[in-house]
Amino acid sequence: MLSRVASHLYWLSRYLERAENMARILDVGQSLGLLSGSSAQSAIEPLVITSNLEAFEATGKAPTTENVAKFLAWDASFPSSILNCIEGSRENARAVRGSITSEMWENINDTWLQLQHRKRTRGETIDAEFFEWVKERSHLFRGITFATIRRDQPYHFNRLGTFIERADNTARILSVKQAEAGENQSAGDVVTDYYRLSAVLRSVSSHEAYRDTYRDAIDSQRVAELLIFNPQLPRSLRFCFDEIERILKELPATSGRQARLIAATINARLTHGDVAEVYSNGLQNTLDRFLRDNTRLSEAVHRAYLELK
Repeated sequence: MLSRVASHLYWLSRYLERAENMARILDVGQSLGLLSGSSAQSAIEPLVITSNLEAFEATGKAPTTENVAKFLAWDASFPSSILNCIEGSRENARAVRGSITSEMWENINDTWLQLQHRKRTRGETIDAEFFEWVKERSHLFRGITFATIRRDQPYHFNRLGTFIERADNTARILSVKQAEAGENQSAGDVVTDYYRLSAVLRSVSSHEAYRDTYRDAIDSQRVAELLIFNPQLPRSLRFCFDEIERILKELPATSGRQARLIAATINARLTHGDVAEVYSNGLQNTLDRFLRDNTRLSEAVHRAYLELK
């Protein structure tokens, strides 16, 4: 497959997954903001999670919850806003219409048209209904893709972009939970931590999975264990890297050796690690290392398959 076509397919799925995950981060950010009031720290938390604090500060706007949400959702000058991610996904799909099914193109084009209509008729909404709409459109595209496209290289590059982006965002969403439940917490702190953890689980559609897996009160270490190590949870780091390793094995072996090596190394840590080791090293340190390694993988995939040669 031509590098240009592979790149469009890869970024088509990454942009759409990024839009969905931005909606998830904003949704959980608003939920957590209700617990901590309207403090400046709670308002900028979505910017910290997504590493976009400097970009927002450059706008000169006040760091309010509304301004932050509108920046991340609708700002046309911010490349990773939901608006620009959906547009980027559509433009990449348009560039490779011959490599995707007509149903895939019609869906992503309709999503873009609906987004424009919503903006004209409802304004730049930043409520739970809008975030749910973004998630539903992303789910619909993935369902159509799974049901209609051949299992050859276009499908593999599309899936690869999805899981690299998803792993990055799950690690970032998990890092929302900065304050761990400690031994000397007051009753109020324990209640607040419970709702923070519940919001994190719901943001990655994992509340029911937690309940079915542990059948107990929500605990910070178990949340980390579920989202990092569970091989059956579609948004866990382990699940994502099981899929990434499987996908890379389906792509040409000669050019992708470094990418496969990095993916295998990351997945070995996820396969054989445990939550006790994570907490002994520090949860935030573990997540930061994972994010750096995931970036290295993304760069290796780009060099192997997506650069014009």
